[in-house]
Amino acid sequence: MKYGIICAMEEEIRLLLPDLTDCTMTEIAHRTFHEGKLYGKDVVLVQSRIGKVASASTATTLIDRFHPDCVIFCGTAGGVAPGLHVGDVVIGDRLVQHDFDCGVPERIFEIPLLGIKYFEADKSLNNALIKAVENYIKNDLHSDIPACYLDEFGIKSPTVHTGTIASGDQFICDNQKHEWLYSHVESLACVEMEGAAVAQVCYEFDVPCAVVRVISDSANDDSNVDFDRFVKEAACHFTRGSMKAFLSAEK
Repeated sequence: MKYGIICAMEEEIRLLLPDLTDCTMTEIAHRTFHEGKLYGKDVVLVQSRIGKVASASTATTLIDRFHPDCVIFCGTAGGVAPGLHVGDVVIGDRLVQHDFDCGVPERIFEIPLLGIKYFEADKSLNNALIKAVENYIKNDLHSDIPACYLDEFGIKSPTVHTGTIASGDQFICDNQKHEWLYSHVESLACVEMEGAAVAQVCYEFDVPCAVVRVISDSANDDSNVDFDRFVKEAACHFTRGSMKAFLSAEK
């Protein structure tokens, strides 16, 4: 079993790289693909950069050249669903491109020729990831992230959620867009900029995929968390801890 793991930002991937053993690096299309053993499992780890095109390009190369048995995208997201707080984790059961609109109201979000609006994540992967993230939060989170940062970001007792993840080439930070998305996207949990593009690529290659997102802000006018600081001091620990718990439990 070989796992493909993608993160958009260098800060999100930086704690995983030192844990990778027997590593070989391959440069393709301005991306560095790190292939080796991570917590005892065969892994290809890569930073995609930000946005749908960058992530789709990276996922395509990853699948075509390295042939992973599944792809997992890890990173941050803005929470939209009521009850989501900074530090909570969303594991997407469906993914949709919220900025895809061909001008037919009843077919908004639908990908032409595929006829699909919502791409399904792999249920088996999701179930394993839910258990792994819950295990990390319960046992290791508070020793991983210094208390000063947990206090700064208001992280107390994070919880794991499922729901729809919406992706678009926009950083959502205003109430009007927040409310529009919540009213138009079914079962929307959070918004980000890559996951649905990766899900479409995985669908077309018939490769199981999952998307794991830690909530960094509330995707509205009230978003007051320093995003770059959150990624550097908190999100990277969620990514490493979740992947360590997940891969260590895989047989």
